[in-house]
Formats: sequence, C-alpha cells, structure tokens
Amino acid sequence: MPSIPLSDIQARLSGKGELYQTLAMPLGIMYLSSYIKKHNELGYVKMLDYALGLNYVQERNYQEIRDYIRDIAVQAIDSPPDVIAVSLIFSSAVHFFAVCISELKSLWPNAVSIVGGTHVTNAFQIALENPNVNYVLRGEGEIALCEFIKQLSKSRKIQVKGIYAKENLAKLSKFEKTDMLEGLDNNPLPDTEIINTEEYVSAKGRKKSIGHAVNSRISSFITSRGCPFNCTFCSSHTVHGKKLRFRSIQNVVQEIKLMHEKYGVNLFIAEDDLFTAKKDRLLNMLAAFRKLNIPDFELQLPSALHVNSLDKDIIDALIETGLHIAHVAIESGSSYVQKSIINKCVDLKKAKEVVSYFKSKGVIVRCYFILGFPGETKGLMRETVEYAKDLQADWCNFIIATPLVGSEMYDQFVRMGCIQEDFYLHSNTIFSERQFDTPEISADELNDFAYRANLDINFLNNYNKVTGQYEKAISIYQDILESYPFHIIGWYCVMECYRLMGDYAMATKIKEKINDLIKSDSRANEMFVKYKDLIPNVNAQ
Repeated sequence: MPSIPLSDIQARLSGKGELYQTLAMPLGIMYLSSYIKKHNELGYVKMLDYALGLNYVQERNYQEIRDYIRDIAVQAIDSPPDVIAVSLIFSSAVHFFAVCISELKSLWPNAVSIVGGTHVTNAFQIALENPNVNYVLRGEGEIALCEFIKQLSKSRKIQVKGIYAKENLAKLSKFEKTDMLEGLDNNPLPDTEIINTEEYVSAKGRKKSIGHAVNSRISSFITSRGCPFNCTFCSSHTVHGKKLRFRSIQNVVQEIKLMHEKYGVNLFIAEDDLFTAKKDRLLNMLAAFRKLNIPDFELQLPSALHVNSLDKDIIDALIETGLHIAHVAIESGSSYVQKSIINKCVDLKKAKEVVSYFKSKGVIVRCYFILGFPGETKGLMRETVEYAKDLQADWCNFIIATPLVGSEMYDQFVRMGCIQEDFYLHSNTIFSERQFDTPEISADELNDFAYRANLDINFLNNYNKVTGQYEKAISIYQDILESYPFHIIGWYCVMECYRLMGDYAMATKIKEKINDLIKSDSRANEMFVKYKDLIPNVNAQ
C-alpha cells in the first residue's frame, strides 16, 4: 500500500477537506467489549480510537497517516495483543482500513486479525484478499466474537458461524451470517471504560450540531435493533436484520440513570434505526425517562424520525421529554420516487403536517432529502426541491444518493454499469458528493444541483429569514459559520438579516469581512467565483 498523506485522509474522513466531524460514541465496539468481558477470560481489552484522535491530529504534526496510526497504537497498548479486531462500517473508510491493518500487523505480527462491520459483512470475500486480514465476521459480533476468542485460546482451528478465513472460502458454497442476540437485555450495558468517556460526553462538535442546553453533556444509546422497512438506499438490515428486537424499558432506564449519575449526562442521543417503532412501548419509555427528573434532560434523534410512524401523541410525548430539535427523514418530495424507486413510501402530505405541528410547538425542524437515486430524473429531483421549499422547515439537508455495499441501490448502480464492484473503488464516496455519472445526470451536475438547493433553501431563502425571524436565522447561520468560517454565502445571509433589521453599521462591517475573505481565503474565493450569481450585492475588488 503506498504512503498516503495525512491531509488526504483528513479530507476523506470529513467531507471536503474540513477537519470537522460529529463525534458519536462507538456503541457497537462498546457492546462487543462488555459482552466478551462478561463471557471470556481476558487479559485486557483496549480500543484504538482513531475517530477521537482526529480531533488532535493538527496538534501533533504528523507527516503521514502511518505515523498517526502507529502513534495512537503505541500510546494505547503497551504489550502485544493476541487479537486485533477492526470495525469497518462504511465504504469511505476502506483506504484508511488498509493502511491501518498493515501498520498494526507490522507492529504485532503474531496477532490474529479479524474484521467486521457493515461493509465487510457485504464484501467479505474481497476483504479477505488483504494479506493482513486473517478472518472476517459477517453480521452482529457479540456471540460470534465471544466464541471466536474461546476457540482461538484453545487452538488455531476456528469453526464459528459467520466467521471465515481464506482457507475455507474455496470449500464453501453457502456463507452464513453470525447468530444475532435475541434477548438484548442479556447484553451488558456498553463498556464506557474502553473509551475516553469524558471526551465524548463533552464533545463540542456534537453539542453545536444538535444540542439545546448550553452546558449539555452527551451520551449515545440504543433501545432496539433491526428495521422492518425496505428502503433501497439502506444496508443496516444486512447486519441487524429486519425483525425488530427491543431492550426492556427497565434496562434502558438503567443505562440512562447510570450515565447521568456517573458522568453528568443530560443530553441523550438515540441511535436506533427506528426509535418510534412501537407506540405503546415508546410512550411508556418516554414517561420513564421523565420520572428520572434529570435536570435539563434533552432527547435527540439524529438518525431521523420516520414520518409514517408519528402521530400527535408521540410528538407531544417526545417534546414533553425534552426534544427541542426534530430530525425528520423524508428523502424525496416526489410520490413517484417514494413508491417506485426507493420503497420508503413516506406520506408526503403527512410529512408537511408533522413539520407544521413540530414548529407550532416551538421545535426546530431539520429535514433530510436524498438526490440522485438510480432512475431519478432531473425533473423528479426538482420536485423534491420544490417540495422542500414549501415545507417551511428550519433546515433541509440535501444528501447525494450513496451506493452503500449491501443496499439494493448499490446493486442497481452496478447493474446500470455506473459503478463496479470493487472493495476500494468507493472509498471516496461521501454523502455530499457524487463520484460517477448516471444516464440521468452527470456527477458534476448533481453535485452542483444539490449544493445550489442547499444554498437556496437553507441560506438565501431560509424560512426564518423570509418570515422576519432574523435573530433565529442568524443563530442558525452562525452554527454553520463556526465550522466553516470561510462560507461567504452564510456571511452574506447574516449581513442581509442585519440590514433588514435596520442595523446598517453591522451589515457594512460584515460586507467588509466578506470581501476580506474572498481576497485572503482560497475556499471563500472559490465559492465566490462559482456562486457569485447568488449574491449580487457583493462585488469583490
């Protein structure tokens, strides 16, 4: 594997080169750790947290990604491990994974390596072609990894359902996945000792993105596994299945209470694929949360709410429990796309009612849309943009349809000849940028279409700005500018708000700042050159 500059990895991991990420607790690894600690005799279990380490990359002056990987490893582990277990969830991380496993195996050549996660579950044969990978794990990890460790401690012959090595691939015609946990309460609570919990509960990036209270302390949790829907763009079901499995309310409450008492957490982030799946259970669970009487308790659902699962009873209960920001997954504003392309079948009329009801209760509403599905024409995409304009949400995220390995959409793009089945080919795939053309639209056209929709609806014609709620609009823009200070269109919108409020002195000051950014920051200049038609009142000298 060739040497990869650290800046290149930073760009791949964080979008368009910005070293800014939403830091979320690695619940999958934390559950694995607690489970194997309970069921195995182990010397030690430690985690190499490369996601958390990205927050400190710039301080340590690494020249290459290899230096970064080795430094984190040497700092965390002081004696050679017997097993190196790697989580590879997304296609975008495969290049980092290849360098990482190479470096770790060179540090500890006698360690046995095993790789799992959504991407590997669906590309396990190609993953095993890597000379540094000894085993792959397909599906959920707890039961299989526990048995793997037991067998490895006794001999080198491994026979575990869903775990495969190079030597047995040729002999098999059927490849199973691991056994899944049926009683989720049998799984111990996530292992907070394996991570730097303080760094996660005080994560500034996450708080800025979704938090409400100024001094929020944050923890992720999950109350169920599985999702019964058949959305073509999702691959989560390949690991967790479509059958819903639930933790008991008492078990969830135990975790919430523990995280508050031990770490002072008051903002709880539910990471379920379908948090609102079972109404009676949900209402009882929310009532149990309220009975804990945690000061400034806040609940957030960044994985987004499915419109069809909501009603006023659920919405009222969510708000009463501390939901101040609602993330609503709509995906497309076209009925045809909903029913005939993506199989999500969101009730678009109901979605407008849901957004309106949340807003009537003072909740900030962020909606999610996806553009560029297989077979989706430019006209259908314009339907989505027009729908989003009428929605009157506080913010609309426009995401590019990304072919996740294991999703039906990935197979569709392969059959269309738009992409090839390749373990490394889609490592540049990110949700904000298309890397390939389709018969309906080129990659460049789609990227520009989605970004212009974002600038139009969220910035220039933001609902709060258009309706005269200037202070609220400025607050939303400032969230963006904190992460992207070069964003001259964000600054332009703040300028316009101050002008409309009658504060001409502040508006003039911001206009001068915009001109200075265009001259001094290449990213601001690039944005000006490309989108100056949207900001006619700015004439950079």
